[in-house]
Amino acid sequence: MNYPVFFDTKNSLNLFSLEENFKFISQLYLKKNLPKVLMFTGNKGSGKSTLINHFLYSIFDIENYDKKTFSISKNSMILKQFQKNMFPNIIYINGGDYKSVKIEDIRNLKNQILQSTISKKDRFIIFDDIELFNQNSLNALLKIIEEPSQKNYFFLINNKGKPLIETIKSRALEVKIILSEKQRLEIINKLVNLHKLDLILDPKSSQLSPGNFVKFNFLCREYDILPTNNFEENLSLLLDLYKKKKDILIINLLFHLTDQYLKYIKGKNLLKNDKIFEIKNYILDNLNNFVIYNINQNSLINAINEKLGHE
Repeated sequence: MNYPVFFDTKNSLNLFSLEENFKFISQLYLKKNLPKVLMFTGNKGSGKSTLINHFLYSIFDIENYDKKTFSISKNSMILKQFQKNMFPNIIYINGGDYKSVKIEDIRNLKNQILQSTISKKDRFIIFDDIELFNQNSLNALLKIIEEPSQKNYFFLINNKGKPLIETIKSRALEVKIILSEKQRLEIINKLVNLHKLDLILDPKSSQLSPGNFVKFNFLCREYDILPTNNFEENLSLLLDLYKKKKDILIINLLFHLTDQYLKYIKGKNLLKNDKIFEIKNYILDNLNNFVIYNINQNSLINAINEKLGHE
């Protein structure tokens, strides 16, 4: 699916509301106190990747990074190389989108980081969606980060999609990214104005992170998805869309709409809390199975409709 360029955090020229976090890790680095392994923890879309990217821009392209406005010039050659995954001092590995990072990927990484960096500068290895890596990959990764070389830094991005094994967490300094409601709304407002977005979703109606809000809003506008539509209608439309596009973002939007629909039921006192909890788990489990095991779409829709109809 073709998304706007601003969906990719590598294209985020501005850092919003995370200035103090930026200063914290920058000072550690300048004083040569930055740990070799950092783990950035927070909700997906809260700005962790953007924060890391801006920190790296400020290191590798001092002339084009403005530390007063926390922005990188669009003319930066480092930025352009990084956007194309061609900057050798930054290695990016993503464990998300239900595509497991294989143990061979980690072994290849080990061989790669044993090589000298360009101009003897530091190298940063970023692992996004670290909690989605499989057990074998995590074990192989553990062996690498336990004995990092002098020039290699490891940044782990934990989006809290599922629990992360303690042996990984214990090896890293954790940087928690927690947005206040004021910060969340401010960032969304700045993104909406910056990219001139038409709003379909109400930023105040949920606790969506800025990144997720912008992406879900785009999908809703692009495919005429309205939160006020009948839930079964949105379910059918989005599952059909996922079958065509195979994009996990569509399923994540469906997770969100499920949550909003059940909040509506709860607000109307139509069902007891334990029953709502049961229905939510049933729907989410079946949506996960739909993605992982490619179960029949019509069977899934009928099962969910039957579950909702019986309650």
